[in-house]
Amino acid sequence: MIIKNSSEKLFILTLALIQFIHILDFMVMMPLGPHFIRDFSIDAGQFSFLISAYTFSAGFVGFLGSFFLDKFERKKIVLVLLCGFILGTLFCALSPTFYLLLVSRIVTGAFGGVLSAAVLALIGDSIPEQRRGQAMGVVMSAFSVASVIGVPSGLYMANLFSWKAPFYLIVITGVFVFILALKAIPVSKFVLRDTDSTDNALLQTLKSKNQLFALATSTCKMLGQFAVVT
Repeated sequence: MIIKNSSEKLFILTLALIQFIHILDFMVMMPLGPHFIRDFSIDAGQFSFLISAYTFSAGFVGFLGSFFLDKFERKKIVLVLLCGFILGTLFCALSPTFYLLLVSRIVTGAFGGVLSAAVLALIGDSIPEQRRGQAMGVVMSAFSVASVIGVPSGLYMANLFSWKAPFYLIVITGVFVFILALKAIPVSKFVLRDTDSTDNALLQTLKSKNQLFALATSTCKMLGQFAVVT
């Protein structure tokens, strides 16, 4: 079923843009290695910490968030995460030392990594199942677009200006997306009741063979993909 509702199209486009900017923020780091090594006088091993800090932070905070994020309204969660992500990216651009940049990447990952899960949750809450697959395809295509243009755009802007330029561009784009999200994202009706338990939901997931298989498949896919990227 084709999406014809203009408000729903704007909603899906907004989610795709959110997905795009937080993946772009991750992807532009990799081509900036020579700039960081030269400007901060670090080695390749230290640069690898800058790359992995985002992912480890996102994974850790995402796991912790699974125990309480469902107790809050989805739109508010996305707006708070998006605001934290924008500020974290701005701190990256303003970081004068390696260690401050590392802390900034951890902060950015804490907010940006959870954004992806929040976006998918919004699709599940707001899009009817007849159109959910199409919406998911549009939003997830932003991952591919960001992966394709992230490396060359990061290199181009860093060579043209400085390594700070890609981060400033993401911040400017993020502010635009934040304003768009205020208008386009509807208030979600799903909020976990006090009588519900995230612990029980986690246990039910661990007991479900289908869900465990799906999670294992996704894990293998991501491991393979980023092993190739590296």
